[in-house]
Amino acid sequence: MKKTIIIIILAVYIASIAVVNFFGLEIKMFDSITYVTGIQCDSVTFLGDNGKEIKPQIYPNMTLFTFDFIPPPEGTEYTTDPESLASNPNIIQINYEVMPHLADDSSVEFIYDKEVGTAVYHELSGSFIFLKSDVLFDVIIRATDGSNVQTKITIFSHGDGIE
Repeated sequence: MKKTIIIIILAVYIASIAVVNFFGLEIKMFDSITYVTGIQCDSVTFLGDNGKEIKPQIYPNMTLFTFDFIPPPEGTEYTTDPESLASNPNIIQINYEVMPHLADDSSVEFIYDKEVGTAVYHELSGSFIFLKSDVLFDVIIRATDGSNVQTKITIFSHGDGIE
């Protein structure tokens, strides 16, 4: 009887080690890529008004951000010249969030109609400089990791200026 109890205790001990090893280890995935699953844009920052944060107006087919366009000095207009761009206060920085935060490649590209001449994307600051007022400007924020996840926002440069 003593031998049987020792063998049973030994068998239970070995079985408990196997059970703990099976259920206690973390599953590891090797050589996997975490793709972007969503891009969220909850606000834009109007740098021409001391960094005023602008929240969106949500419509069924549109996320709209509206800011008060600061007109150029009388008799002039904003252009794409470096001097004009440097003096233009109508700068919008898009605040977006890529999800999941641990995506392997969280870089995005901004897709917009460059031919219209409404706004110019400034690479160094990562912001849009608006040249005209009273226009709707569509921007698509697309992930560059191959997932083709994108979100579309619309920015309206209201022409009355700052009140």
